[in-house]
Amino acid sequence: MLEIGCGDGTRLAWLKNNMNADCYGIEPSKLAVDEACAKGINVKQGTAERLPFEDHSFDIVIFGFCLYLCDREDLFSIASEANRVLRAPGWLMLLDFFSPVPCANLYHHRPGVLSYKMDYRTLFNWHPDYECMTHKVRHHSELGYTDEQDEWIAVSILRKHQKDITA
Repeated sequence: MLEIGCGDGTRLAWLKNNMNADCYGIEPSKLAVDEACAKGINVKQGTAERLPFEDHSFDIVIFGFCLYLCDREDLFSIASEANRVLRAPGWLMLLDFFSPVPCANLYHHRPGVLSYKMDYRTLFNWHPDYECMTHKVRHHSELGYTDEQDEWIAVSILRKHQKDITA
């Protein structure tokens, strides 16, 4: 599996150690890459719009809270790259901030930077090879659901189907 925006590799280390998964990551931060590698995860420094992996090389691709910081003009290439490296059949997991209508906010961790909320499934579910298998909107920092839209995150799992070449 590949996690795009894997940070220090915490999620991948858990999956490797508890699920015996073969884990790879991509992360722009050199410090985070070094921390992930120290956990035994194969992580490369880079960004989502140019993935340094072969075509169809992963059964699972995870976006783990990174799309909200990506430049909007990069979303098409980000989706294209994820599709390129994901096998068919395969699984795409999206964990990120959610809004039914795209919106931008000032990113409170870094002045002058915007963060974005949207339904990130729309990057993929327009494509006939993708089907949303589950989509759950939850509270950002508490376990459970909320009506406070500013606190929404979504966990979405999409299936990339094998192309039907018999038709």
